[in-house]
Amino acid sequence: MGAEANIYLDYWNDIEVIRKIRRPKPYWRGELDKKIRKSRTIKEAEYMSIVKRYGVLTPIIYYVDPFNGEIIMEYVNGTRMKDLFEIDLRKALLMLNEAGRNLARMHAHNIIHGDPTTSNFIVRDGKLYFIDFGLAFRSTRLEDKSVDVHLLKQVMKSAHSDIFDKGFSEIIEGYGSVCGNIQLEKTLDNIREIEKRGRYAAPD
Repeated sequence: MGAEANIYLDYWNDIEVIRKIRRPKPYWRGELDKKIRKSRTIKEAEYMSIVKRYGVLTPIIYYVDPFNGEIIMEYVNGTRMKDLFEIDLRKALLMLNEAGRNLARMHAHNIIHGDPTTSNFIVRDGKLYFIDFGLAFRSTRLEDKSVDVHLLKQVMKSAHSDIFDKGFSEIIEGYGSVCGNIQLEKTLDNIREIEKRGRYAAPD
């Protein structure tokens, strides 16, 4: 179960699939709730399809019902990145490099994933898939792109601290190999600014 949706493993036309259904929010008025769920469902399906053009693997979308907030998609039967660290560290590091490249590919086309965590990367047959585009959006801002990378850095630091240095180095190497050194330095500088703001923010 996700934060905003129920997620089920199911069968659809004899195919094993994932059903993602956005739950109604009782604190939103009925029509507003329907409008928001419809919009977010359409956008998520669109982004999952669009990023494929740029070489980012995502589950195949089989069916979208925006009125009920439902997406039926391919079940990528693989290993979550967060679990792969315990199974095959060498392979996990290679996949982190690919994750960095994929983020850069999306950012080059102004698409922000919004939730790039090691739980949202699936490895199947040696290939990396990005899942959960529920928070994805478009932006040309360096800040938004930097936050995407910073979120992944924070996940690595908190959930995989024992291999953080190697892991984040792979992400950055992969990111830079796509966006180039100048853009990489701008991104890293912005991440340092983000971290300074967090460090010196006044408590409530």
